[in-house]
Amino acid sequence: MDYVKHEISGTELRLRFLTDELVFNTTSFILEFIEKTLQSSKADRIILDLDSVIQIDSSAAGMFISLKNSMKKSGKTLVFRGLSDGVRRILRYLEVDRFLELDAA
Repeated sequence: MDYVKHEISGTELRLRFLTDELVFNTTSFILEFIEKTLQSSKADRIILDLDSVIQIDSSAAGMFISLKNSMKKSGKTLVFRGLSDGVRRILRYLEVDRFLELDAA
């Protein structure tokens, strides 16, 4: 099953999630796919489009943190788009919402 679709436009890479749940049994596959895509891309701005995602667990939050750390080390920007109220609420509950800069453009 495909979990993420990627689209490249200039120096921007948009990763659109195709699943409604980001949970423990899928996050390692998704993270591996994203890391491989980033290695083959010259993008300096990565957009995670979570419009179709309605449920996440702590492993997804961990995946976001890992991506944020990788992007910061390489001087790239990570942007979140399309967060549902439920996903945003979980990230606030896990106290990672500010670290991930969810409201940054």
